[in-house]
Amino acid sequence: MLGEISELWKIDGFRRLLTARVISNLGNGIAPIALAFGVLSLPGSSASSLSYVTTAQMIPLVLFMLIGGVAADRFGRSQLVGVTDIIGSVFVSISAVAFITGHASIPLLCFNGFVFGLLNALWYPAFSGIMPLIVPTHLLQAGNSALGVGANLGFTLGASLAGILVSSSGSGWALLVDAVSFLIAGILVLRMRLPKNEVAEGKSPSVIAQLREGWVEFSSRRWLVVIVSSFAFYHLAFEGFLGVLAPVQTKEALRGAKDMGYMMFAFGVGAIGGTVLALRLRPRRPLLLAVGVTPIAALWMFALAVPMPLYVLCVTACATGVAIDLMYANWMTTIQTHVPQEALSRVGSYDAFGSLAFAPVGLFLAGPFTHLVGAPTALVVAGSVVLIASTLPLLFRDVRRLERVG
Repeated sequence: MLGEISELWKIDGFRRLLTARVISNLGNGIAPIALAFGVLSLPGSSASSLSYVTTAQMIPLVLFMLIGGVAADRFGRSQLVGVTDIIGSVFVSISAVAFITGHASIPLLCFNGFVFGLLNALWYPAFSGIMPLIVPTHLLQAGNSALGVGANLGFTLGASLAGILVSSSGSGWALLVDAVSFLIAGILVLRMRLPKNEVAEGKSPSVIAQLREGWVEFSSRRWLVVIVSSFAFYHLAFEGFLGVLAPVQTKEALRGAKDMGYMMFAFGVGAIGGTVLALRLRPRRPLLLAVGVTPIAALWMFALAVPMPLYVLCVTACATGVAIDLMYANWMTTIQTHVPQEALSRVGSYDAFGSLAFAPVGLFLAGPFTHLVGAPTALVVAGSVVLIASTLPLLFRDVRRLERVG
């Protein structure tokens, strides 16, 4: 393992990507807590208000994800990641200043969220295709895992800072730190100057033709279709939990932003543990491990519904972080080694599009559903959906028996 890390560190592109990811995820750890409690602090706001803001960001993320895959394969992955991060920092800054000056409103936050979601739709497929351009195949698992460790270190630090910043200075200043992190990360990635792929350099086919080619690559792999379809329901519940249900329950039954910060810190620590495990483990059947650990997330949701003591909530949040990042590292490596490199961003966009297809629905319904049945009941329902959706893929032989490459 240490030999692989040493080999990775000699690659300039990997060092830049890792640094950028740590910095941007510092902001990603801050943003959910700052935005959630900022919205809930506005006069007349409610769980439904928070649903509107989070849904406004998720809808364009899903709708434009497929276009993002084509754009990444046409215009260059590092270029697209860098530009979208820099533009995103501008809109996060606008939200931050609005909170600081007392001019924040639900319509403004929804608009900024919509733009940021659109930028994320371009960012994600491009980012998922960068690693194979900068590291050799035999280092992909180590590269993805090391990147995950760095990203989660940033997220954990950001989550711990968020609770302090929001409770002491307000959501605006916390979001301003988030904006600066995106600006720095964007500049770092943009300066990588990775070459564009063959599609971008030659006579490129139409967007429809590229989408069709990406669909053929995606749909021809049953394990991809099964897992993505199941995780559409997983994300319906889990995104609603993180974006709406957890902040509302924490505000009503616990100590608000401070306790949410503790849980997210524990979640980040678990994510670090998950990526460290992924560095050490080389399972012969990576999807069996990746999917097999994801039902753990339901435990956090059930524990918060009670709610259990804070230390129990932190333990379950930590276990969820381990499971999700262990899944992510093995999932990304499996895709990167089983899908042709020239179609990787497009297949990644189908993966993200399908997995997140119902997430806007979950976020939109989370607020009204919580208002109707109460946060504890809503958490139990969401946890049950996560449990079922993350278990079903294991019924398929293709998922259980797919073997690693390299």
